[in-house]
Formats: sequence, C-alpha cells, structure tokens
Amino acid sequence: MKIHISQLKEGCILTDDVLSATNRPLAYKNTIITKRLKDVLQAFLIKDVQVANVLENGKKFTPSFFEEEQITETTKEELTSQKPFYQHYLESVQAYKQLFISWQSGVLVDIQKVRKVILPLVEEIVKNDEEVFKLYHYCKKEDYVFHHSISVALVSTFLAKKLGYQMGEINQIALTGLLCDCGMAKVSPNILKKNLTLTESEYKDIKQHPVHSYNLLKNIMSIKDGVKMGVLQHHERIDGSGYPLNVNDQQLHPYSKIVALADTYQAMVSVRPYRSKQSPFKVLEQIMEDDFGKFDLTIINELKKGIARFSTGTKVRLSNGVNAEIIFMDDSNPTRPMVKCLVTEEIISLKNRRELFVEEII
Repeated sequence: MKIHISQLKEGCILTDDVLSATNRPLAYKNTIITKRLKDVLQAFLIKDVQVANVLENGKKFTPSFFEEEQITETTKEELTSQKPFYQHYLESVQAYKQLFISWQSGVLVDIQKVRKVILPLVEEIVKNDEEVFKLYHYCKKEDYVFHHSISVALVSTFLAKKLGYQMGEINQIALTGLLCDCGMAKVSPNILKKNLTLTESEYKDIKQHPVHSYNLLKNIMSIKDGVKMGVLQHHERIDGSGYPLNVNDQQLHPYSKIVALADTYQAMVSVRPYRSKQSPFKVLEQIMEDDFGKFDLTIINELKKGIARFSTGTKVRLSNGVNAEIIFMDDSNPTRPMVKCLVTEEIISLKNRRELFVEEII
C-alpha cells in the first residue's frame, strides 16, 4: 500500500524501491524500515512509499490515517486479499520463537505445536516455490536463530519437492529442517547472542547442538526415526569432515543430506550478527568451489536449477555497487549471468569478469 512518509514506522517493509529525485536508489524493495532510514528518506524529501500491510514482527500494519487519494486500486486489492506469504512467514518465525524460549526454560518439545507452525508454510512453498529465494530478505540479525530454523525448513521443502519426494516425506523433511537447531535452546544464550568471533570453548559448545537436538526428540514416539537421524546428522558431510560423529556418505540418512545443504545455504545468504546478507548467486558459487565434495551433487544441482530461474529481467546489484538487469543465463554458469548495467547500459558477462559477482537480488 502507498502511504505518506509521515505514516512510516520502524518495522515497515518496503514493497518497492525508493528513488531520489535523480533516480539514485535510497532503499530497495524488501528493506525493513529503521529510524535512521526514515530520517534519510525525509532528508531526501520523499513524500510517499509503498509498504506491506504487515510489520517485520508479523503484526498487521495499519497507518494512523489514510487520505482517499492515497488508496490506489492495488491497495484496495491488498486490503481485501488473503495474507501474503511473507506475513505467514513472519508470523511463523514469531511462533517458533515462543516455542524455542519455552524449550530454553525446560518445556518438552510438543510436536503438534511444531507441526502447526511449519506445515501451513510448507503447503505454500510447494505451490509457490520461488518464495524460497526471497527468504533472506526478511531475516533480522537479532532474531537470526528463529528466522534460520523456519527458512531451513522451507529450503529443505523446496529441495525435497525437486528431488521427487511425495508430500508425506516432504513434510517430514521440513520438520527435520525446522528442528535441526532446536538443541540451540540448550546452548548458553550469551553464546547465541554474541556478535564477535567465538572462542574455541564456545565453538565447541555450539558444535554440540545436533546432539542436544537429538536428545530433545529421541523419546518422542510420534517423531519418525528419519527426522531424528536427519537432525543428528545435519552437520555431517559426505566426505566425513562434519560433526559430531564424523560419519560419511554411506552412513548418512537421505534427510540429513538435504537439510545439510539447506542449512549451509541459508546460513550463508542471511544477515548474521557479524556480517551482511549475501546473494544466492554468490553463496551457490562459494558452496560449489569451497565445499566441493562435502554435499550431494544431485541436491546441489536442484539448488542450482532453482537459482537459475532468476532469469531475464531480474534486477541485481553487483559487488562493485552497480545495479544491473540479467539479460542471459548460461546453464553451465548459473551463478555468473550476463547483465546490463541500468545506468550506462554496458553489457557485462560475469563469467569473464571473475572479480565481479552478483551481490544481491533487488
């Protein structure tokens, strides 16, 4: 919906780019409004912006007042339509956060409550799977643990669907993705909130979270063994270099191989307490180059195909700060498309410019 700048509040989500009078981008679509950003927009004399009808915490956003001319046809449709995907997503993050806090205080995992948090989103992703590649835009570093768990479940859903799993197993794989980090509830909150590099002792504690997760679930009869094994093994690697058991390909449950890639991918694209978010293009390239031999190639190929769907017309920002549009995707180099710079109209083939990469989808 279109609102006056005076109606803007912290937590609003932009649904369109905001440009200055000289067409310089001031804020991009999916950016979450902060006090500083609002001040910047006011300083540039921005009169109105397009925002979602939900805040980043999942609560409905209703401006304090509307002027009739501000209510466009699009706004009327939005007000009468069903909740958009990102609102469901943000509400699920907050619901999972409450479950996690209860686990920290010693409450046992209630699998029925867990299923109610994630399975409606799984159904939406199965029907509309391109939403998976927008998730990293919504992640907030203060709530990273909760965003990560929901997102890993949904990326795992996407991969399971593309690998040909039927709906029953897709749901089980989604539950594996959601619960793989439930054991973080047994790690010191001070470690989870730390913005600096972990000490060796703290990192050792973090690496025990798959065991903690398994222990929280092992006696729940209604959780399938595949989910429990996937949770325990989601940091194992097919070359045996993972943890906590250092097992290899032949000993890994299929669920764990899917969630392992989803977990790594989502951790790398998302904003973290110590770094900014990264684009799916850049992350896929890093996984293919730096982690070669650690993940199942069949699963990587499905992730690659999904990212390659960001084809002609997708707007991106390059690592040198230039905004561009993808004009050609090379199937053999999906992370390095051919792009056209929006301002200069220069054509750049990223496979021939190794010093550049897609920094962000905008």
